[in-house]
Amino acid sequence: MSLEEKIAPIVTRDVRIIDAETTVRDAAMLMVKEKIGCLVIFSLKGAIGIVTERDMLRKVTAPGNDPNKMLVREIMSKPLITTSIHTTVGEAAKLMIKEDIKRLIVTDGDAGFAGLITMTDMVRWMASKEQLSDSLMDYLKYEVV
Repeated sequence: MSLEEKIAPIVTRDVRIIDAETTVRDAAMLMVKEKIGCLVIFSLKGAIGIVTERDMLRKVTAPGNDPNKMLVREIMSKPLITTSIHTTVGEAAKLMIKEDIKRLIVTDGDAGFAGLITMTDMVRWMASKEQLSDSLMDYLKYEVV
């Protein structure tokens, strides 16, 4: 395994996106339906933010907040921390640690948004390269219902 390998092969390209004017309730329902932990927020300018389960828990559950009226632009994390599709796994991991994030938006030059890479994606990739035990791989595949 080399941390000098590029992240391109492990980037998730099938990322769910929503408009900044979507209600938090609709965003949460989409995340549950799709069994995903985040949504990338887009406007006419491209990707402008990300909303995660953690954002919803911390920012929406406060007394007086109504997820039927709140918009994702009010709770999304911004500005986006991004990296190039040509970044190495090691560089991406260092950036995620430095910025204290678990999800990193990936761009591809003029093409713009290329996808998303998560800390879990990187751990799975590292585990597959090292041929780690089946029990660790099973743990990494665990889904919260």
